[in-house]
Amino acid sequence: KKYGELSFDESHDLFRGAFISGFPWEVLKVLSGPPHVMFTWRHWGQLDGKFQDNVGQGEQLEMYGMCRVTVNQELKIQKIEVYYDPESFIKALEGKLKPSELKAGKALLGDVECPHVGKDVKLRV
Repeated sequence: KKYGELSFDESHDLFRGAFISGFPWEVLKVLSGPPHVMFTWRHWGQLDGKFQDNVGQGEQLEMYGMCRVTVNQELKIQKIEVYYDPESFIKALEGKLKPSELKAGKALLGDVECPHVGKDVKLRV
């Protein structure tokens, strides 16, 4: 079966087999407080196992995202919205994308380097 055709349990087993050393998750920055809590997060791990036909060599893979969580007055979660780019991460797991393409949130944010920094730019007015 291909990744998108797996059950939850099969998918979980596949990821555990790819990240033998673990796949931690962390909150990076909380952007707003209750009742709508916005935060950024990162999942990462060493690809020291096998994902489908791709055998890892210990390279670090990262996945970045953002969440919006709505809580009630007791701070119990009422709703969770998760935003991330799973396709790029899966391509890296399959060996079809270099892990460096996921570094520092590139898959989520895009290439944020300004192409004009350090260059002479002539503007026509």
